[in-house]
Amino acid sequence: MTDRHDDYSLTRVPEAARRSWPSVAIQRFGQVSSFQQFIVGALLGYGMPFGQAVLAITIGSVLLEAITVLLGIAGVREGLSTSVLARWAGFGRKGSALVGLLVAVSLAGWFGVQNGVFAHGMHALGGGVPEWVWAVLGGVVITAITVYGFRLMAWTAYLTVPAFLVLAGYSVIDTLSSHALGDLVSTPPPGPPLSLGAATTLVSGAFILGALMTPDMTRFNRTTGDVVKQTLISVTLGEYLIGLIGVLLAHATATSDIVGIITSSSGVLGTLVLATAILKINDWNLYSSSLGLVNAVDVLFGRKVSRVRVVLLLGALGTAASALGIADDFEGFLTTVGVLTPPVAGVLIAEYFVLRTCRPAFDALRAGRAVPGRQPDWASAALVSWGLGSACGHFLDFGIPTINSVVVAFASYLAASLLLRARRRTPEGTDMVPLIGREELKRAMDEGTVVVVDTMPVDYYAREHLPGARNIPGFPYERAAEFTDEHAPAVVPDKAATIVVYCANTPCRNSEFVGARLIELGYTDVRKYREGIEDWVAAGHATESGHQHPAPPAPVPVNHTE
Repeated sequence: MTDRHDDYSLTRVPEAARRSWPSVAIQRFGQVSSFQQFIVGALLGYGMPFGQAVLAITIGSVLLEAITVLLGIAGVREGLSTSVLARWAGFGRKGSALVGLLVAVSLAGWFGVQNGVFAHGMHALGGGVPEWVWAVLGGVVITAITVYGFRLMAWTAYLTVPAFLVLAGYSVIDTLSSHALGDLVSTPPPGPPLSLGAATTLVSGAFILGALMTPDMTRFNRTTGDVVKQTLISVTLGEYLIGLIGVLLAHATATSDIVGIITSSSGVLGTLVLATAILKINDWNLYSSSLGLVNAVDVLFGRKVSRVRVVLLLGALGTAASALGIADDFEGFLTTVGVLTPPVAGVLIAEYFVLRTCRPAFDALRAGRAVPGRQPDWASAALVSWGLGSACGHFLDFGIPTINSVVVAFASYLAASLLLRARRRTPEGTDMVPLIGREELKRAMDEGTVVVVDTMPVDYYAREHLPGARNIPGFPYERAAEFTDEHAPAVVPDKAATIVVYCANTPCRNSEFVGARLIELGYTDVRKYREGIEDWVAAGHATESGHQHPAPPAPVPVNHTE
């Protein structure tokens, strides 16, 4: 069972394992239409008129949908979980372990908290059965479902989401039946005023952790269109339907205690609403936390642990915490840790969609279903941006803290990355390594007057390279000089040879690092084919595959004009 239910925790989900979009969408809707959304809606209704509450939900939902769609597209394209995606999308190997630990601690903690809420509600209904028994029962059921992975979780959602909607709908109608809808819409809020900024913060902050874990779910989708559809439907309906019902309930009952409203007014029915609401989201809390911890252990200790065993461990810890009544004590800590969540999304989006330096690695991974073996351990730009985004979200007094965090992390990551890239340029702003064009390189290769050096990692080189190319790996970047010093004497014995280095494409920096190091080592004629193998293939030129060739004889140096 361990291997069969691992759910591709460290590898790309193959096309054969992808699911139809309704099976993913219903789980996403189950997350968004949680009891927490009832609570958010009730808080808005308690402090705002109906129209302003609609505006707050609209602003928060649009912002959430944008983040969710972008991260979801990255997930479906690469088929990787959030923390594994982060290895290449900005954070580096050990940086991705920090992301994995953040997700694991946050979501495992919320698993325990929500399991405690379930136990409290069932105890209030059952009376004689101790609360800790319900906590153990609920924790065991959720853990068992999560052990079997995505397939069983989908079937669970097919049962619990409709049940929740029917039960909640009946309970809400029962509560609101004695009130006219027009009166509820026009009535002033019963509690202290809530500003639009604070209300929008509640809406966006309530689901930002769910938005960050979107790739964990969308890696099972088949197309980007599926991701967009399910996001628009689930987030829009979840935020508006559940949120606005919460607003109306607060106006009708003059309280923001939504749990008390539902359970007290509807008795058994209300408690069942609470149970189904928690069941349909808590399995995903445990599932994503297990994926994050599996990645962290793999990176930090070099051990590939079973996702099933990790689920059992985290499930046992969360269940024990809720049974002992200490899970609620962690809620303040979890809220504080939540400040660290939004900036991660900003860095991932900036790297994957704007800078795109991670794309060669993802392209190779997608083609061969093998995780690329070399990534930098740390990425300073990501860590600095993560810290800045968290600080701005926590300390700035204006705007929406969650969005402030995402935007600051996004902008600072772009700025830091471009600054680091600029430092590798000459003062005039040109490349430090002189350039050579594709057709000029092709002529030199046909004439046998050039040594071509592929600077991609060994497994990429073996998969495809320019004809006759040698290999000096230039990745991870901080070890490019070390690899060049090690390989250059055998690859190019003659320092007077004409050498052309290349990488995957223009954003790829390997060729710049290797070329600059060759110049430092005394090679007198080094050029860079900046556009790389993608441009070569697009022009219809031939490539080769296989491992390193024997060192060729040094060709006659040739002077190339720019």
